[in-house]
Amino acid sequence: MTQPLLEAKNLRKYFSVKSTPFAKSLPLKAVDGISFQLNEGETLGLAGESGSGKSTLGKLLLRLLTPDEGEVLFRNRCLESFSAKELLSFRKETQMIFQDPYSSLNPRMQVGDIIGEPLKIHEISDSVGYREQVAALMKKVGLAEEYFSRYPHEFSGGQRQRIGIARALAVSPRLIVADEPVSALDVSIQAQIINLLQELKHEFKLSYLIIAHDLSVLHHMSDRIAVMYLGSIVEIGHTEQVFSRYLHPYTEALLSAVPHLEVQKRVTRIILKGDIPSPLAPPTGCPFHPRCPYARPEVCAVLPPPLEEKRPGHLAACHFSLNQTN
Repeated sequence: MTQPLLEAKNLRKYFSVKSTPFAKSLPLKAVDGISFQLNEGETLGLAGESGSGKSTLGKLLLRLLTPDEGEVLFRNRCLESFSAKELLSFRKETQMIFQDPYSSLNPRMQVGDIIGEPLKIHEISDSVGYREQVAALMKKVGLAEEYFSRYPHEFSGGQRQRIGIARALAVSPRLIVADEPVSALDVSIQAQIINLLQELKHEFKLSYLIIAHDLSVLHHMSDRIAVMYLGSIVEIGHTEQVFSRYLHPYTEALLSAVPHLEVQKRVTRIILKGDIPSPLAPPTGCPFHPRCPYARPEVCAVLPPPLEEKRPGHLAACHFSLNQTN
């Protein structure tokens, strides 16, 4: 069996939050017991509403945040056991593309130096070949070398995201975590960035974790899709499995919101009742049961459903998922 590139085991991350300055601190369960594997050369899509914990999970995987419980393994080794030198090497093999291209770039630095900074940190380039290496990276993502001395405010949103992609590529990583890489961009620019990421994946043999709330983006890019709700993964499987034979009612609701041009593919939009519960006070039992059209309170409000394999390679956290027809 192929060894996974990255693995999460029972990850948990809680934040202490106060409703008022004098109130008692309460635990906000941003990530609550997540486990999965990401294989070499694979693209895993991570879907869910805002506030479901997707970005926090991405930061935990890259050690930008430290988990309260659980562990992250890279090439079958726990990140906790890494020495400072090994952690620096891990930083070189894993990079992140941030959601907001307006705030993820230093406004005081020239674009060439933003892209080339990782080369200096990891001592990959000398002063002689530095400019040529940065120019090659800029060309790779569709930026002209003449932009080297310009500043981020002189670029459009799509161009700034290309700068972020070039910076991530600078150290020849094996894994890139892309946190909502196109959500802040115009629709016409989104397609360009998606196609660029796909081309770079094949050229550099990259693995991706793509975080997005737009399932149509993940359908186009991902080999597998994991769906998060209130800090937990509620369904994970191969992309076509999830889209054609979903096993969780939350996935069904998300898919019903995906627009289709073909009339025969259009489905009735599912409007979930209520709002997503507060992670400060999650529901008992299944976290989705207050909004679920299939919930049976005597079971769903009492017993938390485990994430288990319902079909080969297709896992879901639902007591009655196989009773649903799709």
